[in-house]
Amino acid sequence: MRWYYRTAKIDPDLRKTFEQHGLGTMQNLLAAHDRTFVHKGRGTNADGVRSDLLPWLTEQYQRAETWETWSLTMEVAITVFVLVEVIIAFRR
Repeated sequence: MRWYYRTAKIDPDLRKTFEQHGLGTMQNLLAAHDRTFVHKGRGTNADGVRSDLLPWLTEQYQRAETWETWSLTMEVAITVFVLVEVIIAFRR
C-alpha cells in the first residue's frame, strides 16, 4: 500500500513528451532499444533519455498504486460509516 508518490525530477519538456506518448508506448520503446520517438520535432532514441524515462515510469506505477490505496481506504471508510449507522439504527 502506498499513500503518496514521489514526482520524478526530470526535464519538463521530456515529461510532456512522455505523457503525450503514454505509458505503454514508452515501455515498448525502452524494451526495444532500437526505436525512436518524436521529441521537440526530432527523432530521439529511448536509450538517450533512459535516465529520465526510468524515473518517470516508476512515478507512473507509484501514482497508480497510490490511487488504488486511496480508493480502498475510501471503500473501507464508507463501509465503517454505514456499519455505524446500521448499529445506531438498530439500537433505537
